[in-house]
Amino acid sequence: MDAQPGTSDGALSQLWFNDSDEFAALLGYADARLTRLSKGSSKTRLVLGKICDLEFRTTKTTGFHHLEGSLDAGIVHMHMDLGSGGSRRLGGRAVEISDLVVGAGGAQFDFLTAEQYDGVDFRLPETLVAAALDLREPISAELFRGTTLHVVTNCDRWITRVRGLTEALIASCTQPAGSRAHEHAHAGISDALVAMLLLPWKRSDTVAFRSLYYQRLPIVRRVTEFMHANLGEPLMTHDLCRAGRASERAVEYAFRDVCGIGPKQYLKMLRLNRVRRDLKALPADVASVTQIAHQYGFWHMGHFSKDYRQLFGETPRQTRNRRT
Repeated sequence: MDAQPGTSDGALSQLWFNDSDEFAALLGYADARLTRLSKGSSKTRLVLGKICDLEFRTTKTTGFHHLEGSLDAGIVHMHMDLGSGGSRRLGGRAVEISDLVVGAGGAQFDFLTAEQYDGVDFRLPETLVAAALDLREPISAELFRGTTLHVVTNCDRWITRVRGLTEALIASCTQPAGSRAHEHAHAGISDALVAMLLLPWKRSDTVAFRSLYYQRLPIVRRVTEFMHANLGEPLMTHDLCRAGRASERAVEYAFRDVCGIGPKQYLKMLRLNRVRRDLKALPADVASVTQIAHQYGFWHMGHFSKDYRQLFGETPRQTRNRRT
């Protein structure tokens, strides 16, 4: 990982990761779990920043990734696209480039990135957002209720404005904290985000505020929790269906909607990601490549090495050697 330091209020940090799975902890979500589902580039950019009460994180990477977790309490989280190629999916529902995704603390999310992903997450204190929406009781009640994400649709003009301010902010990473560029971006972004939350209540025929809840999402969450708890066990289709409390067909459709692949393929990707984590964490004298592969159900080493290289762009031994 290469980083340009900057941690104080008004400062920005730009970090480059050699592996996209190395930045999951820095995304700042509670219990975040990131699973790589397809081969991507060897570089991932993460820009972190805080200006007064506005925090933001931009992420640029390639390859499909599934990110699941919970939003931090006391914070309103807002997500928008900076120019990804292809569609993004949240909880199984497609999210357009002109949409703003918003959720209050405690909301759960399942996010499938686009293959060429470039997005930004903003965070503002719930107290600040609640004060700005004080006279709009319907949206306040809707936003701060339950554990569901929402989306403000068709706010192209505001999205374009925030995108431009964000890109200018990223370009100013080398400028000193508290510079005029930082202050201008902070004021413009904060005002635009609150304005977008108010758009659906201004009698617009095109802008809508809707829930991203998806009826198949609970099935996926139950099954993935079961997978994480039993990665070393020989899981069969009927085990996954029992965990999801659904039929084989329902589980298959739910995974393809939410994760883009079927449950068996997802389980395989999950195990390969766990192998990679252990290869980077455990020294060779504690566990060999073969022992780690066997622990997660990979018994044919030729097939395992081929699948591993296809997903991560290197052999298991190369991953282990980079650790030393």
